[in-house]
Amino acid sequence: MLASISALAQTEVASKIEAVKIFTNNAQVTRDASFITTLGKQEVVLTGISTTINPSSLQVLFDNTNTLLLSAKYENNYLNSKINNPEIEGLKTELETINDDLEWLSHQRTSLQGMLQILEKNQDLGSGTSSFTPQQVLELSNVYRTKFLQIKEEMRALDKKEKPLREKASKLKGQLAELNAKFNVPSGNIVLQIESKKAERINLDCKYIVNNVGWSPIYDLRSGGIIENVNLTYKASIYQNTGLDWDNVDLTISTGNPSQNNNRPILSPLYASIYEQQMRREYDAVMEEVEVSSMNMAYKQSADGVNPTSVSENQLTIDFKILTKQSIASDGKENLVGLQTFELDTEYVYHTVPKLDRSAYLLAKITDWSQYNLVAGKANIFFEGAFVGTSNINPKVTAKELLISMGVDNSIVVERTPIKEYTSSKFIGSNKKETIGYEITVKNKKATPIKIEILDQIPVSQNKKIEVEIEDNGGAVYTEDIGKLLWTINLQARETVVKKFMYSVKYPKDSGVIGVK
Repeated sequence: MLASISALAQTEVASKIEAVKIFTNNAQVTRDASFITTLGKQEVVLTGISTTINPSSLQVLFDNTNTLLLSAKYENNYLNSKINNPEIEGLKTELETINDDLEWLSHQRTSLQGMLQILEKNQDLGSGTSSFTPQQVLELSNVYRTKFLQIKEEMRALDKKEKPLREKASKLKGQLAELNAKFNVPSGNIVLQIESKKAERINLDCKYIVNNVGWSPIYDLRSGGIIENVNLTYKASIYQNTGLDWDNVDLTISTGNPSQNNNRPILSPLYASIYEQQMRREYDAVMEEVEVSSMNMAYKQSADGVNPTSVSENQLTIDFKILTKQSIASDGKENLVGLQTFELDTEYVYHTVPKLDRSAYLLAKITDWSQYNLVAGKANIFFEGAFVGTSNINPKVTAKELLISMGVDNSIVVERTPIKEYTSSKFIGSNKKETIGYEITVKNKKATPIKIEILDQIPVSQNKKIEVEIEDNGGAVYTEDIGKLLWTINLQARETVVKKFMYSVKYPKDSGVIGVK
């Protein structure tokens, strides 16, 4: 049977990439082909297949039941001849001309260097048996000087001619390398062994996964001011370096990733043991909300529009089908494809954590954000017509609101200072008690009222020997288990507000504690 199969005549069939589904990593390519079968067993070869294929992902479907697929495999095509591209041939001819010119300049330089060596060997006029009069020595010196400078001048002229030629040759080599990578890429074949009950034309779909391709989300968030909703533009940043250009194909962007590990996690036993707990513990500021921070950087605004898109939510993935044909070159460069735009229900609030940063950040609170099928990615933020920075959106959270930092507002001044009259230390029996207080001042220098959140904290004890008690929360909402103090204040234009809080810490007087301030 093996002998009969290997003896089958091969028929090369033209195929075309009709559709591509791009995952976050890898992509599924769909090729269409049409050909006339012969009666019995035969071998059909689809050429020009990307070498980045995952052979185990190969699927072949026929449009009739008269043809049976015996086997399907991928193999490298080492006999594929290189494409004689006119642009490549033209660059090669130009490069050969420049190399000839550089070789001729090299010969001239060698000749001049030889002449210099002859002059240098005969510059000692006092050697040998010949004697020269002073006049002859002077004449020979002038001849040597004149000839030496002439040779040096000619060599400098050669250097000036050679520099632009070498720069041009370097650019041509770089362009040739890029074109050769594009037009003379290795390829492979998909070999199908089939058996047909009768001779007829059939159509087939061939699907497979390719590597060196993927996409990541990029968002543009725009707001005209604190009385307007945020508009979100959802884009896909696509790259592909599969070796084949995608010309006028149906494109689908999928949140799936077929290369991820699909094995379920296995929970191992958790064994408890006794150890001496280290008392040192650093306590960071706590925020229950999900927040993204912004930083200033240069950015060129994209003018790419949004393509008509059909969104389907599957069991495991979300797919964005672009309703217009797309073309993406195999060059590894970024291609931005617009997917969707949304107007987000937005509430604006200022937020400050003066213990860490005395700046006031304008936050946009997005409610009901889970309906937009967002994927974690970079966001470019535009506020009141200006670019203010970038943020990272992480929708993999359970918070009700998504917070987006629109940047720092310097018109709001925040101060946090210790209150000396609240600060005290005294001994109570075998314990020491410290009382600590702070004053927070917020001034609104704007001509409009604002709403601001002030976040601070008091220590949380994890040792029964350390007792923490809040003496005065200053009107803040106190979350005891994490020690969070939160004030939400409406500040009028030019108004200043002061908030104070105080707490005490009691611990054994012969012990040292940290993290109480």
